Amino acid sequence: MNGLKAIAAAVIILLVSALLIGIQQSRVIALRGEVAIEAKAKQDALDANKESQATITTLRAEAKRNADYQADLNKRLKASEQKALKARKDFEKLKIQSPAVRKWADQPLPDGLRGKPASPGKDNNGKARTP
Repeated sequence: MNGLKAIAAAVIILLVSALLIGIQQSRVIALRGEVAIEAKAKQDALDANKESQATITTLRAEAKRNADYQADLNKRLKASEQKALKARKDFEKLKIQSPAVRKWADQPLPDGLRGKPASPGKDNNGKARTP
């Protein structure tokens, strides 16, 4: 009987050990699955970060191009304004110095251009028309 008790105890110890090993094995499998999920999530986050960095780089480059373009437009606008101012000064100078231009500039505008209805009996020079 002593031998049977020892065998029964050995069988019980063997079953408990197998049960503990099975539980540990299932925990290892579950942990491996969690590690795989975490590794995939980490890789997805790294890929998303790379994509975000690429987008940020693209947007920064676009912002710099826009700023450069705006600066160029401002330079052109300033140059155009200076050119227009010079043209006005030249025209004013020409009006004063050129008799032909002064005569043309001193003519009154036709009625239609001054906001008045055009007179049917006058031509564009303000003279009466002859039928």
